Amino acid sequence: MLRRALTVILLLSIVVLLTAMGGKGGGFERVPRVEKDYAVVVTDVSGRKIDGEKFSWEGRIRFSGYMGMAEVNIPFEKIKEVTVGEKRDRKVPVTVRLSDGSETTFEVDADSRCYGEAGFGSFMLVMSDIKAIGFKGLR
Repeated sequence: MLRRALTVILLLSIVVLLTAMGGKGGGFERVPRVEKDYAVVVTDVSGRKIDGEKFSWEGRIRFSGYMGMAEVNIPFEKIKEVTVGEKRDRKVPVTVRLSDGSETTFEVDADSRCYGEAGFGSFMLVMSDIKAIGFKGLR
């Protein structure tokens, strides 16, 4: 009987300790460092705008996704504006207007993250929460 009680107490202690080890969840601590500093205006789906800098997608200075079966990579230096569509099956369609005036559309993971810094501090948005990204250029 005593052995069973000690086993239950030990198991409960382990569960409590493991649960306490988890962080806040969903938060982020800092913006990933990038080799180039892109300034942007990000508009979320609620219409709120954030003027940012040191912008990155998944810590990179390019967007990657799929156009049909082809994997595509578009560097920020070629992008003027990005428009994000509605989430479908864990993907969002992204239309990119390039600096030369042409457009292309491809899909990215809806849960992929964009990071940046603003006057108030750092920000992070998942692609499905973004309506548009306007690129202002390098700083």
